[in-house]
Amino acid sequence: MALPKALLCVLGEDPPDQPPEEAGLRAVGFATATVPWRQTSAQRGWMQLLPILDDPAVQAWVFCGAAADFTPAVLNRLAMLTLALSRPSPPLTACLLTDGGPEPELPHWLGEVRVFRRDKNFAAKLMAARLKSHSLPPRPFHLAAHLDPLIGQWLEAGPAEGAQWPGFMAGALGAEITAFGVGPRGVLPRKCTLEHPLRGIRGDWGGREFSACAARNVIGDDNACFLRVEGEPEAIFIAPYPEGDGLETLNENAAYLELA
Repeated sequence: MALPKALLCVLGEDPPDQPPEEAGLRAVGFATATVPWRQTSAQRGWMQLLPILDDPAVQAWVFCGAAADFTPAVLNRLAMLTLALSRPSPPLTACLLTDGGPEPELPHWLGEVRVFRRDKNFAAKLMAARLKSHSLPPRPFHLAAHLDPLIGQWLEAGPAEGAQWPGFMAGALGAEITAFGVGPRGVLPRKCTLEHPLRGIRGDWGGREFSACAARNVIGDDNACFLRVEGEPEAIFIAPYPEGDGLETLNENAAYLELA
Protein backbone atom coordinates (compact mmCIF):
# COMPACT_ATOMS: atom_id res chain seq x y z
CA MET A 1 0.00 0.00 0.00
CA ALA A 2 1.35 3.43 -0.96
CA LEU A 3 2.22 5.76 1.88
CA PRO A 4 0.17 8.93 2.33
CA LYS A 5 2.09 11.96 1.13
CA ALA A 6 2.86 15.22 2.90
CA LEU A 7 4.20 18.50 1.54
CA LEU A 8 6.30 20.46 4.04
CA CYS A 9 6.90 24.14 3.25
CA VAL A 10 9.69 25.50 5.43
CA LEU A 11 9.59 29.27 5.94
CA GLY A 12 12.43 31.55 6.95
CA GLU A 13 15.58 32.77 5.24
CA ASP A 14 17.99 29.92 5.94
CA PRO A 15 16.15 26.63 6.58
CA PRO A 16 18.20 23.50 7.32
CA ASP A 17 18.76 20.96 4.55
CA GLN A 18 16.98 18.30 6.60
CA PRO A 19 14.50 19.97 8.96
CA PRO A 20 13.47 17.91 11.99
CA GLU A 21 9.81 18.36 11.00
CA GLU A 22 10.45 16.31 7.88
CA ALA A 23 11.90 13.50 9.98
CA GLY A 24 8.87 13.68 12.25
CA LEU A 25 6.45 13.33 9.34
CA ARG A 26 8.41 10.44 7.88
CA ALA A 27 8.56 8.69 11.25
CA VAL A 28 4.77 8.39 11.44
CA GLY A 29 4.42 7.12 7.87
CA PHE A 30 4.18 10.14 5.55
CA ALA A 31 6.16 10.11 2.32
CA THR A 32 7.34 13.69 2.69
CA ALA A 33 8.65 16.26 0.22
CA THR A 34 10.18 19.44 1.67
CA VAL A 35 10.20 22.79 -0.10
CA PRO A 36 12.17 25.81 1.18
CA TRP A 37 9.53 28.51 0.71
CA ARG A 38 12.07 31.20 -0.18
CA GLN A 39 12.89 29.25 -3.34
CA THR A 40 9.31 29.61 -4.56
CA SER A 41 9.32 33.42 -4.58
CA ALA A 42 11.20 33.87 -7.87
CA GLN A 43 9.31 33.71 -11.18
CA ARG A 44 6.02 32.81 -9.50
CA GLY A 45 7.55 29.52 -8.38
CA TRP A 46 4.93 29.05 -5.68
CA MET A 47 2.38 28.41 -8.43
CA GLN A 48 4.32 25.31 -9.42
CA LEU A 49 3.22 23.68 -6.16
CA LEU A 50 -0.33 23.41 -7.49
CA PRO A 51 0.08 20.09 -9.40
CA ILE A 52 1.66 18.57 -6.29
CA LEU A 53 -1.14 19.71 -4.00
CA ASP A 54 -3.80 18.63 -6.50
CA ASP A 55 -2.69 15.00 -6.13
CA PRO A 56 -5.25 13.33 -3.80
CA ALA A 57 -2.40 11.24 -2.39
CA VAL A 58 -1.07 14.40 -0.72
CA GLN A 59 -3.01 14.25 2.53
CA ALA A 60 -1.14 16.83 4.60
CA TRP A 61 0.23 20.28 3.76
CA VAL A 62 2.40 21.77 6.51
CA PHE A 63 3.90 25.25 6.84
CA CYS A 64 6.71 25.51 9.38
CA GLY A 65 8.36 28.66 10.71
CA ALA A 66 8.45 31.41 13.30
CA ALA A 67 5.35 33.53 13.75
CA ALA A 68 6.95 36.42 11.83
CA ASP A 69 7.51 34.11 8.85
CA PHE A 70 3.74 33.76 8.33
CA THR A 71 3.61 37.03 6.40
CA PRO A 72 0.56 38.32 4.52
CA ALA A 73 2.25 37.18 1.29
CA VAL A 74 2.63 33.61 2.59
CA LEU A 75 -0.98 33.46 3.79
CA ASN A 76 -2.22 34.96 0.54
CA ARG A 77 -0.46 32.30 -1.51
CA LEU A 78 -1.77 29.58 0.76
CA ALA A 79 -5.28 30.91 0.06
CA MET A 80 -4.75 31.25 -3.70
CA LEU A 81 -3.38 27.71 -3.99
CA THR A 82 -6.36 26.39 -2.03
CA LEU A 83 -8.76 28.22 -4.37
CA ALA A 84 -6.99 26.70 -7.38
CA LEU A 85 -7.34 23.06 -6.27
CA SER A 86 -9.53 20.88 -8.49
CA ARG A 87 -9.48 17.79 -6.23
CA PRO A 88 -12.73 16.99 -4.37
CA SER A 89 -11.39 18.16 -1.00
CA PRO A 90 -8.17 19.91 0.03
CA PRO A 91 -5.37 18.26 1.99
CA LEU A 92 -5.28 18.71 5.74
CA THR A 93 -3.46 22.02 6.20
CA ALA A 94 -1.35 22.86 9.24
CA CYS A 95 0.89 25.63 10.56
CA LEU A 96 3.74 24.63 12.88
CA LEU A 97 5.09 27.59 14.87
CA THR A 98 8.69 27.32 16.01
CA ASP A 99 8.48 30.19 18.52
CA GLY A 100 6.06 31.77 20.96
CA GLY A 101 4.70 34.43 18.61
CA PRO A 102 1.03 34.94 17.75
CA GLU A 103 -0.85 32.44 15.65
CA PRO A 104 -1.51 33.42 12.03
CA GLU A 105 -4.96 34.85 11.36
CA LEU A 106 -6.62 32.81 8.62
CA PRO A 107 -9.97 33.45 6.91
CA HIS A 108 -12.95 31.34 7.95
CA TRP A 109 -13.53 29.93 4.45
CA LEU A 110 -10.24 27.97 4.64
CA GLY A 111 -11.94 25.70 7.16
CA GLU A 112 -9.99 24.03 9.95
CA VAL A 113 -6.28 24.78 9.63
CA ARG A 114 -4.42 23.04 12.44
CA VAL A 115 -1.91 25.17 14.38
CA PHE A 116 0.85 23.52 16.43
CA ARG A 117 3.61 24.98 18.62
CA ARG A 118 6.80 22.94 18.80
CA ASP A 119 4.66 19.89 19.39
CA LYS A 120 6.74 16.72 19.06
CA ASN A 121 3.51 14.80 18.46
CA PHE A 122 2.25 17.07 15.68
CA ALA A 123 3.01 14.51 12.96
CA ALA A 124 1.12 11.74 14.75
CA LYS A 125 -1.85 14.06 15.24
CA LEU A 126 -1.84 14.89 11.52
CA MET A 127 -1.68 11.22 10.61
CA ALA A 128 -4.68 10.53 12.84
CA ALA A 129 -6.67 13.47 11.46
CA ARG A 130 -5.87 13.02 7.76
CA LEU A 131 -8.85 10.77 6.98
CA LYS A 132 -11.45 13.16 8.37
CA SER A 133 -13.45 15.28 5.94
CA HIS A 134 -11.68 18.51 5.02
CA SER A 135 -14.30 20.09 2.79
CA LEU A 136 -14.25 23.88 2.81
CA PRO A 137 -17.11 25.95 4.27
CA PRO A 138 -19.49 27.55 1.73
CA ARG A 139 -18.50 30.93 0.34
CA PRO A 140 -20.90 33.82 -0.40
CA PHE A 141 -20.36 33.35 -4.14
CA HIS A 142 -18.57 30.98 -6.50
CA LEU A 143 -14.83 31.64 -6.41
CA ALA A 144 -11.89 29.73 -7.86
CA ALA A 145 -8.34 30.54 -8.93
CA HIS A 146 -6.29 29.73 -12.02
CA LEU A 147 -2.53 29.85 -11.47
CA ASP A 148 0.15 29.61 -14.10
CA PRO A 149 3.75 30.93 -13.89
CA LEU A 150 3.47 32.19 -17.49
CA ILE A 151 0.04 33.86 -17.50
CA GLY A 152 -0.15 34.79 -13.82
CA GLN A 153 -3.00 34.50 -11.33
CA TRP A 154 -6.65 34.77 -12.28
CA LEU A 155 -9.74 34.68 -10.10
CA GLU A 156 -12.97 33.16 -11.41
CA ALA A 157 -16.12 34.53 -9.78
CA GLY A 158 -19.80 33.81 -10.28
CA PRO A 159 -23.10 33.73 -8.39
CA ALA A 160 -24.09 30.97 -6.00
CA GLU A 161 -26.07 28.06 -7.41
CA GLY A 162 -29.45 29.15 -8.74
CA ALA A 163 -28.65 32.87 -8.66
CA GLN A 164 -27.90 35.29 -11.50
CA TRP A 165 -26.04 38.56 -11.85
CA PRO A 166 -27.57 40.98 -14.40
CA GLY A 167 -24.21 42.65 -14.85
CA PHE A 168 -21.45 43.00 -12.28
CA MET A 169 -18.61 44.98 -10.81
CA ALA A 170 -15.72 42.90 -9.49
CA GLY A 171 -12.92 44.31 -7.39
CA ALA A 172 -9.85 43.35 -5.40
CA LEU A 173 -8.40 45.04 -2.33
CA GLY A 174 -4.65 45.38 -2.12
CA ALA A 175 -4.00 44.29 -5.70
CA GLU A 176 -4.50 45.43 -9.28
CA ILE A 177 -6.96 43.98 -11.79
CA THR A 178 -5.09 44.21 -15.09
CA ALA A 179 -7.47 42.30 -17.38
CA PHE A 180 -10.88 40.65 -17.25
CA GLY A 181 -13.31 38.63 -19.30
CA VAL A 182 -16.41 36.46 -19.20
CA GLY A 183 -16.74 32.82 -20.21
CA PRO A 184 -17.76 29.27 -19.23
CA ARG A 185 -16.74 28.20 -15.75
CA GLY A 186 -13.60 26.18 -15.23
CA VAL A 187 -11.36 27.47 -18.03
CA LEU A 188 -9.91 30.87 -18.87
CA PRO A 189 -11.70 32.35 -21.90
CA ARG A 190 -9.57 32.84 -25.00
CA LYS A 191 -11.90 35.50 -26.30
CA CYS A 192 -15.16 37.09 -25.19
CA THR A 193 -17.49 39.97 -25.82
CA LEU A 194 -17.89 42.35 -22.92
CA GLU A 195 -21.03 44.46 -22.75
CA HIS A 196 -20.37 48.09 -21.74
CA PRO A 197 -17.06 47.23 -20.02
CA LEU A 198 -15.53 49.57 -17.46
CA ARG A 199 -11.85 49.23 -16.60
CA GLY A 200 -9.59 50.93 -14.12
CA ILE A 201 -12.28 51.61 -11.50
CA ARG A 202 -10.73 52.72 -8.22
CA GLY A 203 -12.20 53.49 -4.85
CA ASP A 204 -11.91 53.16 -1.09
CA TRP A 205 -13.24 50.30 1.01
CA GLY A 206 -12.94 50.96 4.72
CA GLY A 207 -9.68 52.81 4.24
CA ARG A 208 -8.24 50.30 1.78
CA GLU A 209 -7.87 51.06 -1.90
CA PHE A 210 -9.47 48.73 -4.41
CA SER A 211 -9.11 48.11 -8.12
CA ALA A 212 -12.22 46.99 -10.04
CA CYS A 213 -13.80 46.35 -13.42
CA ALA A 214 -17.40 46.01 -14.58
CA ALA A 215 -19.57 44.79 -17.45
CA ARG A 216 -23.27 44.31 -18.15
CA ASN A 217 -22.88 40.63 -19.16
CA VAL A 218 -25.37 38.36 -17.40
CA ILE A 219 -23.57 35.81 -15.19
CA GLY A 220 -25.34 32.62 -14.08
CA ASP A 221 -24.68 29.03 -13.07
CA ASP A 222 -22.68 28.13 -16.17
CA ASN A 223 -20.41 31.12 -16.65
CA ALA A 224 -18.25 33.48 -14.63
CA CYS A 225 -16.17 36.62 -14.77
CA PHE A 226 -12.40 36.14 -14.84
CA LEU A 227 -10.01 38.67 -13.30
CA ARG A 228 -6.25 38.79 -13.81
CA VAL A 229 -4.80 40.02 -10.54
CA GLU A 230 -1.34 41.49 -10.03
CA GLY A 231 -0.02 41.53 -6.48
CA GLU A 232 -1.46 39.91 -3.37
CA PRO A 233 -5.23 40.38 -3.17
CA GLU A 234 -6.39 40.82 0.41
CA ALA A 235 -10.07 40.46 -0.47
CA ILE A 236 -12.44 40.30 -3.42
CA PHE A 237 -15.93 41.72 -3.79
CA ILE A 238 -18.74 41.48 -6.32
CA ALA A 239 -21.33 44.23 -6.67
CA PRO A 240 -23.98 45.32 -9.17
CA TYR A 241 -22.92 47.18 -12.30
CA PRO A 242 -22.37 50.78 -11.15
CA GLU A 243 -25.13 53.21 -12.01
CA GLY A 244 -24.80 56.88 -11.13
CA ASP A 245 -23.63 56.86 -7.50
CA GLY A 246 -23.01 53.12 -7.56
CA LEU A 247 -19.67 53.53 -5.81
CA GLU A 248 -21.30 55.52 -3.03
CA THR A 249 -23.47 52.56 -1.95
CA LEU A 250 -20.92 49.86 -2.79
CA ASN A 251 -20.53 48.41 0.70
CA GLU A 252 -24.29 47.95 1.08
CA ASN A 253 -24.78 45.92 -2.10
CA ALA A 254 -21.56 43.92 -2.42
CA ALA A 255 -20.74 40.30 -1.65
CA TYR A 256 -17.34 40.31 0.01
CA LEU A 257 -14.71 37.71 0.92
CA GLU A 258 -11.41 38.13 2.73
CA LEU A 259 -8.77 36.03 0.99
CA ALA A 260 -6.03 36.10 3.60
